Amino acid sequence: MRLSVVIVTHNRRDTLVSTLGKLRDNPHLPHGAMEALVVDNGSTDGAPDAVEAFAAGKSNQPQPPFAVRVIRRPRNEGVAARNHAFAVASGKHIALIDDDSYPLDDALGRAMARMDEAPEIGAVGGRVLLADGSFEASAFPSVMINCAVCIRKAAIDQVGGFPEDFFRQAEEYDLSFRLWNAGFRIERYEDLLFRHEKAAGNRTPAAIHRLDTRNNLILLDRYLTGPLRAEYRADWMQRYEAIARHAGHARAVWLGRLQADVRSATAFIRGQRREPLSPAALEANFELERQARLVAAWAKLHGVRRVALADFSKNIYATFNACRLAGVEIVCLAENGPAFAGEKYRGLPILTDEAAAREPVDGVVLANVSPARVELRARQLEGRFARPVLRLWQPVLLGEPAASAAPPVRGVEVAA
Repeated sequence: MRLSVVIVTHNRRDTLVSTLGKLRDNPHLPHGAMEALVVDNGSTDGAPDAVEAFAAGKSNQPQPPFAVRVIRRPRNEGVAARNHAFAVASGKHIALIDDDSYPLDDALGRAMARMDEAPEIGAVGGRVLLADGSFEASAFPSVMINCAVCIRKAAIDQVGGFPEDFFRQAEEYDLSFRLWNAGFRIERYEDLLFRHEKAAGNRTPAAIHRLDTRNNLILLDRYLTGPLRAEYRADWMQRYEAIARHAGHARAVWLGRLQADVRSATAFIRGQRREPLSPAALEANFELERQARLVAAWAKLHGVRRVALADFSKNIYATFNACRLAGVEIVCLAENGPAFAGEKYRGLPILTDEAAAREPVDGVVLANVSPARVELRARQLEGRFARPVLRLWQPVLLGEPAASAAPPVRGVEVAA
């Protein structure tokens, strides 16, 4: 078996069957050496029966040319329900998609071929296209996105599956960090395309804000240490509080922080060990050293002394610190999100692009490195500021230098 496709679902029967049909109709998939494992999280809409009917060819569709198996769970276990499929998967590689996402063309075949070339690659992901023409990605390019990634089965066997205490939100960060810590790489290529329909789901906004806060604080407690953990906790709490408050869910963030703190205290009392990122894994994900080199080289090239940071991103501290180490003065933070209006970041005023463009700056450093946002955001900044804009992420295509090698940044060549 070459490929196991793992899907977790809850009460989205028709969407799920449609996705299975798209897998069946994709001629690039290794149908003769492929299986689909559907983990049903306690659905009440007949989804498991519909999957079995599809597998048996009783849905008025041609017999699917690959094995389909449903794993029924009595209750909704969230994303960690995928672990039940990991335990029985036969494939050399495991593709993770949602019940409303699917690979386009030969995205999975090319991802598997890339992993076959290099055993140190634990996972390969691609670009996710949404129905409205926009894109979806993790905030860190080094972190997989669960609806569009192919993972080496041996890597899952070594590091384990998704954290069972997260339910959903940030679980892909936990698994990605463990892969990096184990010495595996995660690569991303913009010419491996996936589609995500974003079908209506069962998530409530308050629960999303609570779990986002709780799980991300758990991540920091688990994988960062000392002053760096404190710096990121301050940034992430300010970010999550502002976004939730603007959406009317300030209490959810408060509850998420309380739950994270209780969990941290309980782990300490029980003597549970943390799993801090190795120096290599820390740099691969947070890019503290790489960003410092890029900002310093860019500032020297363009004679930049005063800058505006752009976007209150999840990894803004790395960019803030890079400017500080390069001796570049940060004048303000350019951020159009209404949740941050009137706030400050580390004493810096948070201004709209229009207001920030009137400040005496020599350039703009885009702190946002999410592959879903960089291109559009950089064009917006270049249209507003008549000054150099530094992008800290650049797209990589399969067949070009590996994603682990730092690509050139607009005329700035810096060793990885």
